[in-house]
Amino acid sequence: MSTKTARSATVSLELREDGILRIEVLPVQGHTTDVARENVEMARRLLEGRRAPALVDLRNAIKLDRPARGVYGNEADFALAQAILIDSPFSRILANLFIRLSGIPQPARVFTSEEDAVGWLAEFLP
Repeated sequence: MSTKTARSATVSLELREDGILRIEVLPVQGHTTDVARENVEMARRLLEGRRAPALVDLRNAIKLDRPARGVYGNEADFALAQAILIDSPFSRILANLFIRLSGIPQPARVFTSEEDAVGWLAEFLP
């Protein structure tokens, strides 16, 4: 499988060779509901109707407003599971709160190590 990529003003997507979709939230503001929906649709197109485990890298995220977070949490039906990558204890608290409050329908966990996140996501590969 070759690597596929896509990019918007707010996220960079990479369908890795191992089948994991890596989503990097870029260090920009502007994650509105409409932008979030466009990004979710871009991921669906990249996956061509398939589902994949998603590695969501929030380490560079500046601000995601509440409605946009809801879209990313609830409308990301392309994800078999979500590993949320963060870089600080405070971010861990916020990410765990987001998981609990948003009602993400897939299994979701927070990680500070990309290697650990990928290892966990490998359990969900088809």
